[in-house]
Amino acid sequence: MVRAIFPVTVASLFLLAGCVSTPEPAPAPAPPRPAPRPVAPTPVAPPSANWEDWKATPGDWAYRRDERGSIALFGVPGTNAVFLARCDTSRARIYLSRAGNFAAGETGQMTIKASAGTKSYLAMNSDATPPYVAAEVLPSDPHLDAMAYSRGKFVVSMKGAADIVVPTWAEFARVVEDCRG
Repeated sequence: MVRAIFPVTVASLFLLAGCVSTPEPAPAPAPPRPAPRPVAPTPVAPPSANWEDWKATPGDWAYRRDERGSIALFGVPGTNAVFLARCDTSRARIYLSRAGNFAAGETGQMTIKASAGTKSYLAMNSDATPPYVAAEVLPSDPHLDAMAYSRGKFVVSMKGAADIVVPTWAEFARVVEDCRG
């Protein structure tokens, strides 16, 4: 009996060996990829020479009244204003102020560009904390109307500081009207 099983077992092994496939050879390694070429940065367009194409400085207007009169403040909520207009009713003056200061003892110009024209005002450091540079303006000054009704924004420039682009919202015009009334 052992003899009869042996030939069957050996034959079975040969049959099973025929059913097993031989493993395929491993794929050839991929050729090395060339190092990526550095991409030149996209050039940033310089600001347009036309200030009316510039984007507004980030921020919102806020209006309030206090014992001196009314005030409109422009800036990012929760931070100090970057520009403000105050009607001082006791002096019958409007003060245009922007964040920053001149060197001690110096004065300078605050230039305001509106779509209807440009005007410069004598400006000096205020005694405010944080520091502001302020220009005193008569409420009858027609450039205040040019600012209030400028096509969407006006620009405030000052020596030693970046220009700020202020949107024309009702808060500014309201302060002007408060001082004229």
